[in-house]
Amino acid sequence: MSNAELQHEVKSLQSEVERLKGMVLLLRREKFGSKSERFENADQLIFNEIEFLSGTLPDTSGESETETVSYKRAKPGRGKKKSLPVNLPREERVFDLPENEKTCPHDGTPLTAIGEDRTEKLKTIPAQHSVVVEIKKKYACETCESHMAQASANSVLPGTIATPELLAFIVYSKFFQALPLYRLEEQFKLNGISLTRGTMARWLTSLTEKLTPIYNLLQDKAFASGYMAIDATHVQVLKEKGRAAKDKSFMWARGSPELGIVLYDYDPSGGGRVAKKLVEDYTGALQADAHRGYRALDPNQILRLGCMMHSRRRFHAAFLKAEKAPGLASEALTLFKWIYDKEEDYKARGLTPLERKEIRDREIGPSLQAIKEWCESQLPKVPKSSPIGNALNYFITEYPELTAFLKDGRYEIDNGWLERTIRKFAIGRNNWLFCDTVEGAHASGMLYSLAITAKLNGKNPFKVLTEIFARLPLATGIEDYEELTELLLSTANAQSCWKK
Repeated sequence: MSNAELQHEVKSLQSEVERLKGMVLLLRREKFGSKSERFENADQLIFNEIEFLSGTLPDTSGESETETVSYKRAKPGRGKKKSLPVNLPREERVFDLPENEKTCPHDGTPLTAIGEDRTEKLKTIPAQHSVVVEIKKKYACETCESHMAQASANSVLPGTIATPELLAFIVYSKFFQALPLYRLEEQFKLNGISLTRGTMARWLTSLTEKLTPIYNLLQDKAFASGYMAIDATHVQVLKEKGRAAKDKSFMWARGSPELGIVLYDYDPSGGGRVAKKLVEDYTGALQADAHRGYRALDPNQILRLGCMMHSRRRFHAAFLKAEKAPGLASEALTLFKWIYDKEEDYKARGLTPLERKEIRDREIGPSLQAIKEWCESQLPKVPKSSPIGNALNYFITEYPELTAFLKDGRYEIDNGWLERTIRKFAIGRNNWLFCDTVEGAHASGMLYSLAITAKLNGKNPFKVLTEIFARLPLATGIEDYEELTELLLSTANAQSCWKK
């Protein structure tokens, strides 16, 4: 092997070593470090070239690089205590002096009441249990003695001890507070109640078919909105035909950021076939990451919107790999911070979708074009396999999808709102670890959909589900199910889930 070939081999190996060292560093940070992607050094790592080229920031090259900052430091303290909600019931506990202390110790004169101090404290009682005794009246004809009638209890799960309140409590605890059923079983046992996790699991599975019309109506409303998002996370199902217990399956999430609707769907696959099936009858914009499976979607039917957060995340990984030192990654993160600050400002100002599109066209659009040109100029200078090379290449390759949100002021810059709802599922998964059966996975998806949709719309999931389970046995037609579906949704026409 020649000297030139040896030098090339050494450089190649050195590059591979650096790549592997970076991977180890990121894995260690992911396992032991902060999960936040916040970029705090922006003021020390200002990079105004792109903003200046796009005409969105003034040229400050002639200004002094120092500034004097003065401020008043707030006195340390806990701040003003927030009042407790006025809708909570109040009970008064009066604390009075003993009778022998109601006279003046100096001259024996009886003390006169001159006022009182009131302090509100929060009282909490763990889940209280009671028994509902259902009395179903019977009637018979005394003349013919052959006709008898009896009132119906209209139970959502006939033949069980489950009330709407009990079912709502189980669903709320498992799918909103991430409590596994075995912990609920222990809670009931402490109160002398024998309610096994197997019984609760069967109840939850039985609810799935009864709730399907509500789920379908939520899907119809999300489809009709014309703007949806989609993502997926893994889940493990132990008993699935043709698959090993250790195989990972997927829980898909899709929904409308404007209506606050989230639908969870279980499938053993995480590929494009499933994505295509989940939006089979949908036409409009769909926001997602750059997973290659989404390429199977029909571009004549679906406008693919990218996720800027995924691009920023790659630059953040490169920033961590560089030990947070100034460089290309920090420069890119500074610009991303400027763009995200602009987006938050638009929302804080309550801009309409039309106003947001107009200001984005002036400020965000030119900046993103300048970023692309900058990425193209920097990519030849770095190894393509390096974290910064990966980040630069991702932005260039995904640029059409990353900037598609500029086409309509309704669209969000990223898919963060949906990722946050998936995090709720992931927290539960970390507690209960897996689903036992496919039926259980489908039931979990259905019940997560209702609980999280209610939360996104500012509703109390427990109260809403209690009312739904109470009225569900009486539902016979589409109008009844429409009314039940509306219980989950907010009457306010919120602009996006960012506000929720």
